[in-house]
Amino acid sequence: MTPALVNQSKRRCVAGIATRTTNADEMQPSNARIPGLWGEFASQNWAERLGQGGAFGPTIAVYSAYESDVSGSYQILIGREVARSAPIAGPAVDIAPGTYLVFKFSGPLPGVVIDGWRAVWAFFERPDAPTRAYTADLEVYVEPERVEIWIAV
Repeated sequence: MTPALVNQSKRRCVAGIATRTTNADEMQPSNARIPGLWGEFASQNWAERLGQGGAFGPTIAVYSAYESDVSGSYQILIGREVARSAPIAGPAVDIAPGTYLVFKFSGPLPGVVIDGWRAVWAFFERPDAPTRAYTADLEVYVEPERVEIWIAV
């Protein structure tokens, strides 16, 4: 797997719903918060509601506000991109321009995302891998069974 190097030149803002968690908690079903957040996003029609408020583009999950690295806590926000000038009710993440490695995966959800993150973690364990920035990382749901994982470097 060879990720694409992308220089994101524009600032993006994503609004939606959020929670704070750790990878250790997510590995234990009794402590995992992300499945419940996705359940809320789907059952309460957040993608459509955000669209009615002016959001555009695909659903995006933003990992940000990292405490440290892969072992620390972070915030995950699931939502859609909004214009920076739009009034935002609720949580939003402002994503600064930067350089990302973009990994592309296809397959049924949620397994493709779980397997995708495993592949990303394995990639960054390599001695020749670039250093992660831990600013904002993204899952972009391009199509129903196609996801891109953007990692800030």
